[in-house]
Amino acid sequence: MPEQLIDTEMTDKKGLKRLEDALQVLWDKARHVSDVLLRLKAENKELQSRILSLELKEQHSTEELQRRISSLELQKQHSMEELQHRERDLADIRTQLAQAQSNGSSLFSKEESEVLKSRLKELIIKINSRV
Repeated sequence: MPEQLIDTEMTDKKGLKRLEDALQVLWDKARHVSDVLLRLKAENKELQSRILSLELKEQHSTEELQRRISSLELQKQHSMEELQHRERDLADIRTQLAQAQSNGSSLFSKEESEVLKSRLKELIIKINSRV
C-alpha cells in the first residue's frame, strides 16, 4: 500500500507541476496580450489625434481656398465691368468717328486722326488681351 500511495503522490506532483506550467504559459500569454492591447490603445489614440490634426488642416485649407475663389471672382467681376466700360467708350468713339466721316468735314486734324486711330488700336488690343 505505501507504494501505491507514493505513486499517487508522484502522479499528483507531476499533475500539479504540469498544471503550474500550463498556468504559467497562460499567464505569459495573457501578459503578452495585455501589453499588445496597451500598445494598440496608445497607437489608436495617437492616430486619432493625427486624424483630428489633419481634419483641422483640411478645414483651414478649404476656408483659404474659398477666400481665394471669392477674391478671384470679385476680380473677374471688376475686370468684366471695366471691359464693358471700355467697350462702350470704344463704341462711342467709333460712332463719333463715323459721324465725322459722314459729314464730310473732318472734326479732327490729320494729327488728331492719327492719335485717335492709335488710341483705338490700343483699346482694341487691351480688350482682346482681357478676353
